[in-house]
Amino acid sequence: GGVAHACVRVEAFRSKHTAEAGMRNPSGRSPAGCTLIGILAMLAAPADAVRCVTPTCQCEALKAVYSDLQISDIHTGFPGTETDCCKLSDVRCNDAGGITDLKLRGGTSTPSGVIPLESLKGLVELDRLDLGKDSSSSISGTIPGSLATVGNLRDLTLTAKRLSGTLPAELLGTGRLEELKVTGRISGTVPASYCESPSPKQGESKEYGMLQDLELGDNEHLSGTLSWSCFTQQYLEELRLDSTALSGTLPQFVDLPRIEEVDLSETKLSGTVPGRLCGKPGADPSPLQLLKLSRIEDLSGTMPEQCFKLANLKELNLKRTRVAGTLPRDMDLRQIEVIDFSNSGLSGTISDGLRRSKSLRFLELSRAGVSGTVPSFLNSLSLDGPGASCRLVDDTHSGNFQCPLPMDVPSCTRIYGQEIDCEYDYASPPPPPPRGFDGLDDLSPGMMALLLLFCLSGAGAAVHLVRRSLAPRKSIAEAAAMALEMQVGDIKVVK
Repeated sequence: GGVAHACVRVEAFRSKHTAEAGMRNPSGRSPAGCTLIGILAMLAAPADAVRCVTPTCQCEALKAVYSDLQISDIHTGFPGTETDCCKLSDVRCNDAGGITDLKLRGGTSTPSGVIPLESLKGLVELDRLDLGKDSSSSISGTIPGSLATVGNLRDLTLTAKRLSGTLPAELLGTGRLEELKVTGRISGTVPASYCESPSPKQGESKEYGMLQDLELGDNEHLSGTLSWSCFTQQYLEELRLDSTALSGTLPQFVDLPRIEEVDLSETKLSGTVPGRLCGKPGADPSPLQLLKLSRIEDLSGTMPEQCFKLANLKELNLKRTRVAGTLPRDMDLRQIEVIDFSNSGLSGTISDGLRRSKSLRFLELSRAGVSGTVPSFLNSLSLDGPGASCRLVDDTHSGNFQCPLPMDVPSCTRIYGQEIDCEYDYASPPPPPPRGFDGLDDLSPGMMALLLLFCLSGAGAAVHLVRRSLAPRKSIAEAAAMALEMQVGDIKVVK
């Protein structure tokens, strides 16, 4: 039954597209029936015989893709209704009406099933394919290696938590694909071919088919080592491998002149931070905007000084690493928005260079070796607005900053709304509370005589001695003296 259904669908699809494209049936005869010979003949037909070169043909192919994924457009009901495919929410077309972009990002119902490779082949002008964000995708199964040969595909995004299997070696390095983003339950290793630069074909620019974006994060079973060539990609702009089991030593020879975002956090990598990750000495300013190396337990050594002088950097995260070094006084991170050095080995003082970081909205220095004076200029930054955070100490450690803390930087000198006592040893247990006042029996004869004198003389004062809420005897004597001085009422002793 499944074979017969597939045969009917393939025959109808290919016959329709061949007629619409004005192409000759390669056999010169009417289409073969749903026989084994007929199926083999159709599958052996030249690829040109079934290319969807018209918008109508590509729209029919899109209908097949939607049907395979069991989705429909939330606005038009397509494919259940006749609709111009170029007007669908998740579709973009070129001027001639050819479908170039298919991004399932909220304009359809939830996709499910497996990746519809055969139906996708009908989208011969497809440039970008995104089969849905992981939170709203039920696509499962494995990734077909020949998916990279669909249309003119240069940008592929597969973020579905049910995707499994391994990364096909032929997906990158052999075709036109320049951007690859895969999230799911992918296992195995990263093929070495992913960072191999293909030779440009005749008439193609040098950049065509070169790796620009590799994002394989959130695949906790992805392991092995990464080819050193991934750190020498001339056109690579984004490298995200976070939350994987990738291991190995970070290479010190790095040549990524166009890199903008690097996220290697929560991996099993080791070694030291490569200085050239933050640019070459004497070269143009690095375009690096994000550097996340947090929670890499075996990352150590000294942080290269040039990483604190990146004019375009917006986030620098070394949380829970053993990276050490002294913060330079001439730090220059004027575009920085997020700094997290908590639980790291960094030391020194808060640099006056941060005065230029007007966009800083997150500063986390707790449990690091940073000390000295808290500068008042922090109050002129963006650390006190919506979504902002400033933590110089945490709720169990007093930190190393000098007292008194500046009161004009409230966002950085409070924990849970309470003022930080930087002289208090948060690591030691608090002293036992003083013994409370337990009524008249707890007063000395002299104090009783003093209170009796107040009552009999009618001297005016209101001293409320509330059971278990009073200070020690010294405070009681002070209250009695104050009552004698104020003379505004009666003394009331409450037991």
